[in-house]
Amino acid sequence: MRKISRWDLFWLYLRSFFIQTGWTYERMISFGFVWTLIPLTKKLCSSIKERQDFLNRHLLSFNANPYLANFAVGAIAKLEEKKTPPQQIIRFKDLLRGPLGALGDSLIWQNLRPTLLVLGIVLAERFGLLGALCFWLIFNLHQIYLRARALLKGYALGLAVSSDLNKGYLQNMTKWSGRLGGVLSGILLVSKLNQIGRHSQASTGAILFFLFTLSSFLGFKKNLNPGYLLLLFFAFLLVMKLAFPFIR
Repeated sequence: MRKISRWDLFWLYLRSFFIQTGWTYERMISFGFVWTLIPLTKKLCSSIKERQDFLNRHLLSFNANPYLANFAVGAIAKLEEKKTPPQQIIRFKDLLRGPLGALGDSLIWQNLRPTLLVLGIVLAERFGLLGALCFWLIFNLHQIYLRARALLKGYALGLAVSSDLNKGYLQNMTKWSGRLGGVLSGILLVSKLNQIGRHSQASTGAILFFLFTLSSFLGFKKNLNPGYLLLLFFAFLLVMKLAFPFIR
């Protein structure tokens, strides 16, 4: 049996950064997924017919959050290396679609990115453009690590890859990034309210703050997407800026 080397995995990793370049409504990320796996056809397939069958079965519709899609890339690489029956591979990919989409959206779009965005705003209040640079740097360094970790975990676990999705690092990152976002939002609010408190219209600012806090509480209680709450937060700051022109 031909074995996949670390160099092969490295090439899969580099190609996975372009996994969404062939996105379509009909097949989602299937084109990018197949393009990522092409190096394996040269390593694992001994005939043109085998290569064609390999590519055709992975052209079937598939979708996942792009930052977690490497769990599927690594796991499929392991299954193809072990010559797992094609129908089992297809069923396995179908089962991964939901978890990789839901967990990725919760971790990246609803928690990590909004939290880092607030961090960037807090730092921008103090250090100017450095805040934006910190947001860009931390977010991209984490996604570089996340893609590499997903690929290695997927390849190591194969069919058992779901065990890493249900506990450990990803779940903790989702939980703690959301909590950190709440803390950072509070810090940003306090900094703005301190500016209001130094002026005569502090009572109006307190009313606005109360309305924002109440709206946020109701949003969390109704399981509103944190991204919407972040937009609400920016709207609140805009209202304060219009009501108190002295706020920077």
